[in-house]
Amino acid sequence: MWKNWLIYIVSLMVYSLFTILYGKRSAFIILFVIVLVPLIYSLLTWFLTKRGFRAYFETDSMTLEKNKMAEIKVKLESISELCAGNRVRVFISIYNGMGKRIFRGRKKLYLTLEEQTALFEFMPKYSGVHKIVLEKIRLYSGFSLFCSTFHPEDQLSFMIMPEYKEFPVQTGILYEEKEGESEQFSVRKSGNDPSELYDIRLYRPGDKMNRINWKFSAKSNELMVQDYGFPIACDLAVFFDVSAEKDLQKIENALEILYYIMVHFTFEKKLFYVIWKDCEEQQVKRTLVSGSEDIYEVFQKLFCADMTDGKTRIEDMYCAQFEGEFLSSSIFIYGGRHDLEDEILRMKLRTDMLELIHV
Repeated sequence: MWKNWLIYIVSLMVYSLFTILYGKRSAFIILFVIVLVPLIYSLLTWFLTKRGFRAYFETDSMTLEKNKMAEIKVKLESISELCAGNRVRVFISIYNGMGKRIFRGRKKLYLTLEEQTALFEFMPKYSGVHKIVLEKIRLYSGFSLFCSTFHPEDQLSFMIMPEYKEFPVQTGILYEEKEGESEQFSVRKSGNDPSELYDIRLYRPGDKMNRINWKFSAKSNELMVQDYGFPIACDLAVFFDVSAEKDLQKIENALEILYYIMVHFTFEKKLFYVIWKDCEEQQVKRTLVSGSEDIYEVFQKLFCADMTDGKTRIEDMYCAQFEGEFLSSSIFIYGGRHDLEDEILRMKLRTDMLELIHV
C-alpha cells in the first residue's frame, strides 16, 4: 500500500511543479481535482467494502487423505458495485493436533459482483485432527490508498487417518476366549447366557429339555435345541504411549503400527482394548474394539487426547486406575522412552504375556 501512496504523492508533486511553472488557472483546477477525487473515492470504497463484504469456508466439514493434495475453498462475496475491482488478500493457517502451525497460505484476488472462490492447495503429511483457520482478510480501497484488516475467525476441523502399511510385528497372539461379564458374545462357541441366541440345531442325546425350541421343532418335525451365547471377557490390550517422543515422524510410525495391529485383530475376530493416557485429565483412557467401526472411534479419541507429558508413566496410571484387572496378553507400543524393563512393566500392567514395540 505504501507504494501506491508514494506514486500518489510523487504525481502530485510533479503536477504541482508543472502548475506553478505555467501558472494557468485551469491547471490549478485540475490539480485540485487530482488531489480530492482519489481520496474521496478511496474513502468511499473503503467504507462500502467494509459494510458489504463476507468471507467464509465453502463447507462446514472436510475429508482429507494423507499424502494426497486437497483443495480448501474460501468464498468471497461483495455487494457494492463501487468495490468491483478492489484488491483483496485472503490468509489461512492450518494447525496440527498439538497446536503447531504447519501451513500458511495467502491469495490475492480482485472483487467482482459475483461470488468468488479463493482456492488453496494443501497436502497433509501427518495424521491427526487438524484445524483450518480463516486468519484474516485484507481489503483495499480504490487506488489501494486505504486498507482494512478483518479477522473472520471462521474455522473448521478435519481428521486424517494414518496410512495403512504392513509391518513385521507379531499379531498372532494366542488368544483364548474366556467367559466373563460382557455385552460381546463369541462367534466361535456357545455358552450359558440366555440373553443371546447363538444357534438352533438338532437335538442330541444329553441336551436339556428346557433348551428345546418347540416352535422350530413343530415346523421341522424334529426336535430342535437352542444354544445360548458365550459372553467374552476382554483380557487382550494394546497400550500406546508416545508422550516422551518429540519426533513427529516416529509418532506417525507408531500410529501406523497401531492401525495395522487393530486391523489385524479385528480381522481375526479378537476382542481387545486400546489404552492410552490423557495428560490433561491425568487418567488412562480405554476403548473396547470389537469391529472395524471402532477403529475410527479410537483414533478420533486418541487425536483429541493430550499426550505431551512424558513424565507421568502410563503403567503407573493404569496400575492405580484399573486395580484388580488382569490381562492375558498385551502389546506395548512406545517411543521416546529408555527406562522400560520388561518384567517390571509386565507386573504393573498385570499381564501374563507382553510384547514391546519401540518406534
